[in-house]
Amino acid sequence: MTTSNNNNNTDISTSNNNDNTGISTFNNINTSIKNEKDNTINSNTDLPTNNNTVNPINNISFLGEDDFLSTMNSANKSWRDNNVVNATFTTSDNIKLNYYKAVNKDAKAVVVIVHGYCEFWGKYHEYVWYLWQAGYTVYFLEQRGHGYSEGKLQEHDVVYIDKFDTYVNDLQEFIQNVVKQDGENLPLLLLAHSMGGAVASLYLERRPETFKAALLSSPMIMMNTGKMTSFKLKLVKLYMILLHKQKSLCPGQHHFNPVSNFANSSTLSEVRFNYLFNKRVEDIHYQTAGASLGWVMAAVDVTQQILKDADKIKIPIVLMQAGKDTLVKPEGFDAFMQKVPQARKFVYEDSKHEIFNASEDIRKKYFRDVIEQLDSFIKAGW
Repeated sequence: MTTSNNNNNTDISTSNNNDNTGISTFNNINTSIKNEKDNTINSNTDLPTNNNTVNPINNISFLGEDDFLSTMNSANKSWRDNNVVNATFTTSDNIKLNYYKAVNKDAKAVVVIVHGYCEFWGKYHEYVWYLWQAGYTVYFLEQRGHGYSEGKLQEHDVVYIDKFDTYVNDLQEFIQNVVKQDGENLPLLLLAHSMGGAVASLYLERRPETFKAALLSSPMIMMNTGKMTSFKLKLVKLYMILLHKQKSLCPGQHHFNPVSNFANSSTLSEVRFNYLFNKRVEDIHYQTAGASLGWVMAAVDVTQQILKDADKIKIPIVLMQAGKDTLVKPEGFDAFMQKVPQARKFVYEDSKHEIFNASEDIRKKYFRDVIEQLDSFIKAGW
């Protein structure tokens, strides 16, 4: 997992001061011509649209750089205050998890979002707003050890998990005990980012009947571990087990730093970076920053888990890949698509890891692609 903290590059690291809350960033093909060999679609050109139908995306005003902050503090905040409900539920192992739901009374489907490493609800204020405007009810779970959910260590900014199966179990309980209990008799769609993409992939392999389709944005199918060879990782794992260091901060990781560093972040939109970073500074619940040894080893192990049974995924899958992603390896996308032949891939060549926080032209194209793909799942009757 390779990222930087200030100017100190390490083998396994996650930046603690740049809201680089992924983990530690690819090719250009014409979108209007699909490559049947690898199902890759270029993000630089719009897909053909049916001019005889009204596209609801045309009614959504995607924010730029200049109007972002004022809108988030006015129209978006008003929408959140009036349409978003915050609640909790308790897991079978007695951990209280925090979640949000934005109910659209005229929804055509329900989207469940699985966020990435060190992320929280505030990072998706803009994203969920667009989905809601596009006609979706949205559920957002703050995963164990993130945001206002329980499961944090005594060192509140260090992220720990015993294995990714725990995240998967949490997601299943959330769907079973919250989403389905709410009585929304609508198709379920899964949308996941980064670490959430790993969780979502495992979930889809084990419960292929729950969702009609899924969209994985910069999924952590194969984490970039930098200079850490498999042999070195085995030594680190042995050290962790023998000395019971699972909950200790991994070497190369750092605690939360209240000094921002946009240049080293996984975003290209500085105003969005600052919006999120200020929330992290102001609220201790949002200051998760460094990975524990246990989390790192679990993240390394999850690649083999995902690829072993990926062929069990039978629903439509769309992958969104960032061309300048330094957190996840492109080889992970390729290996996944070999096992999941129905998967399609959109490539945003000039984007860093967080495509939804990329530069304005990429970001707006990304959001249009996301909504169009979700709509296509519904229209296809999946």
